[in-house]
Amino acid sequence: MYRANNPNAQGMDSYGLSSENHSDNYSSDSHTTVTYRNDDTSNPGYFQRVGNSLCGIGIGFVILIASFPVLFFNEGRAVQTAKSLYEGLNMVIPLSSIDTSHEEHNNKLVHLSGKITTSLPLTDSDFGIRVHATHLKRHVEMYQWVETSHKREYKEGDRVRVETTYSYSKEWKSDIVKSSAFSRPHAHTNPTSMPISKYVKSADPVHVGIFQLSPKLKSFISDYKTLTPTSKPESRNDLVILEHYFYRSQDPYNLQVGDLRISFRYAGLSTTDDENMGPPLDVSIVARQNGVFLSSFKTEAGDVLELLYTGIKSAKDIFDAEHAANSFLTWILRFVGWVMMFISFQIMMDILRQLVSFIPIVRDVIGLATSIIAFTFATSLSLTVIAIGWFLYRPMVSLAIFVAAAVPFYLSRRKANKGKMEKD
Repeated sequence: MYRANNPNAQGMDSYGLSSENHSDNYSSDSHTTVTYRNDDTSNPGYFQRVGNSLCGIGIGFVILIASFPVLFFNEGRAVQTAKSLYEGLNMVIPLSSIDTSHEEHNNKLVHLSGKITTSLPLTDSDFGIRVHATHLKRHVEMYQWVETSHKREYKEGDRVRVETTYSYSKEWKSDIVKSSAFSRPHAHTNPTSMPISKYVKSADPVHVGIFQLSPKLKSFISDYKTLTPTSKPESRNDLVILEHYFYRSQDPYNLQVGDLRISFRYAGLSTTDDENMGPPLDVSIVARQNGVFLSSFKTEAGDVLELLYTGIKSAKDIFDAEHAANSFLTWILRFVGWVMMFISFQIMMDILRQLVSFIPIVRDVIGLATSIIAFTFATSLSLTVIAIGWFLYRPMVSLAIFVAAAVPFYLSRRKANKGKMEKD
């Protein structure tokens, strides 16, 4: 290895080669530039603030309109997906054997589990890599100059002094950093292209038993693991192996800009002679059987079922996991829609706060009140849109949501009437 042949080379720890985000602090430098700008926007006048709020009404209205399809179509999507999953679970056929194909199962939804198998290994002749797996990924990084900037502003009369400090360091990057855009490019020049490209190779065909997986099913296999090289091609004297990297460098303990390091990862191991790589991958699949081919199944509800999970799982486990994922996405989009409505009402009602901004106490009270109103309106309106989305699918659920949407308005009306009665 390199250490044995170069005993006087600097130690690996001092240069942090084991780090994923290596930075050579000894080569870093910095400089500061100073510019000035007018301080017109830092303290806008009363009429300017009011004018900005009036413009904000239009922006808030656009955001409000955009929130309606987010909420409405999300509910339709959620219901359709749920119906498709229930439909699939009720009709799925568990296969008793993955080594035979029965004609009566053709064009039907089936469930099977087993180990991944591939006919030919995935190889990279440039680096002597050979692995029986579903996917092989080559990752390439180059040692490059990186510029970072930090900006500080100071008010000087009616102007603002802007100090921008640019710092430079050397780091491993998987994409080319354009040094021509640096503040000082002449002293920090990077190569303009990668001499070695990254890629992802996929095996074809891939089987579970006698059944061949579709490209989409193969795409679900993403449990990538690091491949540790043990040797290199005899003709590649420009390569050095350290840990799980191939280094293309004159001295990997004294890195220079333009040096490369290459690593490999694999997913969906099928067979191996190396015990350290582990056993072949087990997968569980729900898909349409067409002879010995597995592909997508279209449900009557409208969705496509073509599912693969790692490990041995029953059909019910797979559908339960899909229901959980559907529920999670539904609530995320509901929250996004509600936030859009809340922000839109806040923007549209900001004009009220700006009109009394010259009276601090009143401004703060109005600000709190508009926030409460925005929260109430956003909650009730989002529930109303959700209820409309459910009406065609489950009317009783829709009615219950309508009632929930009316609760905030009922409580506020009741409180207002109670206050009026006490005053009388």
